[in-house]
Amino acid sequence: MTQSTQQDRFQVHYRIKIQDGRSIEAHARDIALEQTVEVPEEVIPESHISGGLIGRIEKLSPVENRPDSWEVGISYRCDLTAFSVPQFLNVLFGNISLKDNILISGLNLSESLMRAFGGPSFGIAGVRRETGIYGRPLACTAIKPMGLPVARLAEIAGQFAAGGADLIKDDHGLADQPFHPFAERVARCQEAIASANARTGHNSLYFPMLIGGFDTLETQVRCAAREGVKGLLIGPLLIGCDVLRHLACEYNLILMAHPALTGTFFHDRSHGMAPAVLLGTLFRLFGADISIFPNAGGRFHFSKQECLGIADALRSELGTLKPALPCPAGGMNLQRLPELAESYGQESVFLIGGDVLRQADVTAATRSFMDGIRSIFGEERRSPQAAAISACEWNPQQTATTRLQDLLKFNNYQWQGRDIQAYKPGEETHFKGIARQELTGRFGEETAFDLRYFEIAPGGHSSLEKHVHEHVIIGVRGQGVLVKPSGEFPLGLHDIVYVRPQEEHQLQNRGDRPFGFFCIVDHRRDSPQLLQG
Repeated sequence: MTQSTQQDRFQVHYRIKIQDGRSIEAHARDIALEQTVEVPEEVIPESHISGGLIGRIEKLSPVENRPDSWEVGISYRCDLTAFSVPQFLNVLFGNISLKDNILISGLNLSESLMRAFGGPSFGIAGVRRETGIYGRPLACTAIKPMGLPVARLAEIAGQFAAGGADLIKDDHGLADQPFHPFAERVARCQEAIASANARTGHNSLYFPMLIGGFDTLETQVRCAAREGVKGLLIGPLLIGCDVLRHLACEYNLILMAHPALTGTFFHDRSHGMAPAVLLGTLFRLFGADISIFPNAGGRFHFSKQECLGIADALRSELGTLKPALPCPAGGMNLQRLPELAESYGQESVFLIGGDVLRQADVTAATRSFMDGIRSIFGEERRSPQAAAISACEWNPQQTATTRLQDLLKFNNYQWQGRDIQAYKPGEETHFKGIARQELTGRFGEETAFDLRYFEIAPGGHSSLEKHVHEHVIIGVRGQGVLVKPSGEFPLGLHDIVYVRPQEEHQLQNRGDRPFGFFCIVDHRRDSPQLLQG
């Protein structure tokens, strides 16, 4: 056991209310043992004590004006968490959650834990980049109520988008019910929003609710990604906090956390977790880019101080973690926009759902919502741009001089009527010496797939990336190598390889002649997640 292991610790701040006459030292010692070895002191091995395995009491101080309450700081070795979310939560509050009068009021996290859990993959800057909106809060609306036919839910989504809402989320009660099944609902709502965006020039983003059993969650994520959604709404306490972490690490999607079920930690303000700890620090640590919480004065009973504490926990500097956006919600109305603006400022998301839906003209009400925010903050618009520029994405302007053809004549690895294009727009940072030709699927054909031809010059390579959609690659010129985690696959004339969903891959030309290949891919597909090469 190394000295560095003993010293790598994180600290939990507990507020303890004494009601049994015992000393605060006895209460603190109970927690330190209960959350680690969970045995009587007389049976603890000496090596456990000398090795720092027991929780270490770092602070004991009375709470001002509360003679029966104390602030207690206890630190734990980081390796006790196994650097896994479930065990981390177990060390924080596992057994003592079954006791009374113990409140987690704060955390001091170590760099090792922050690196292990990762935090938001987009953060405030990434969400801004995806929306293209700067200088004001983002506006979010909610598709509801549960039970409407899919066509009606899609109509509502389209109305929100036509009014210019930045983010359009499912209500958290929309699951995979038989009256509006997940796959159909997501496809139709995304289609309605994309159609409205095309008409208006807005960039409304859709966040479907991800909620299902362990055996269906991954299927739902990939279904949504293939439809082109840019984010997901999830309830971390409904599907698991480690699912939030996994999605943030593995998928190129903005994650919005919903507070459903978290109220079990807040109903007794002397026991559980402070809202800022759970909805702010922990949800951010596990990967939430946006955290929804009930604003003071709405349908729920958070104080203004608690709400501002959540916002501060999401946005303040916290080691290497990116800041996340606070999203006050829960019975808000358009008349409260000035109050929301004063409380939370521009780096936030304002969620108003029911008050927009109650208006006779939902599109006009959404415009009023947007105009209300702009009247306070103004607005700066930039072209939305994903964190990773994709060779899989298509610029519709490229179809301007091309059209559907029954026959594409071949001539020295160029096809008549199809232009040679850059592999990706922008500078060659993560790729080198590669060009493409779009052949079929983007010129009026009714195919569910696209056929492209890529050619890599000697010494060149594609980006190292992964994505939900699959590839089939057919070698047609020279020799290349497909690099995947499972190995390197030489690719020659007429060889065929398959790239699985979410499989890291890169194509390289290590020879002295051009390497060309056909790539067959879904017509509707997600953007890739760029990896470090």
